[in-house]
Amino acid sequence: MKYIIGIVVLLLVTTIFFITRPDPGYVSGESVSGTGQVTTPVVDAGDDKTEKTDDETIRRAEMTAEFERLNKARRNLESLLNRLKALLWGLELPREERDAISETMKNGYGLLKHKKLMGAYPGVKEISDELSQVEFVYSQLKAIEEKYRNR
Repeated sequence: MKYIIGIVVLLLVTTIFFITRPDPGYVSGESVSGTGQVTTPVVDAGDDKTEKTDDETIRRAEMTAEFERLNKARRNLESLLNRLKALLWGLELPREERDAISETMKNGYGLLKHKKLMGAYPGVKEISDELSQVEFVYSQLKAIEEKYRNR
């Protein structure tokens, strides 16, 4: 038992030593050159940062606008799915037709089940791809609704 406690204490002391000791070539706030002279790094605070922030602001605005369109399309899809569920309740349909409608509705619910937030998309293109998927399923379900609403 004494040996185990000794080993644990020794490991603890060496771990604390390696965590707290400074790096051998470390000089606080400055970089050391090979000639023994202490030099400070030069930072160019030019137009790169302003251009970068402007590009990021524009990109963020485009993504926000596209994401708002995606949210509206998702709300429309959810509304249509609820209307279709009420419309098709109790209807006796042929098996093939019933399975096709069921599959389309499952695809719609699948798009709504795990909604990604705006931060999950790296760019506008990915948001547009998701929007096109939602609109495609919406158009399929809209055709089904028109077909059975006229019955």
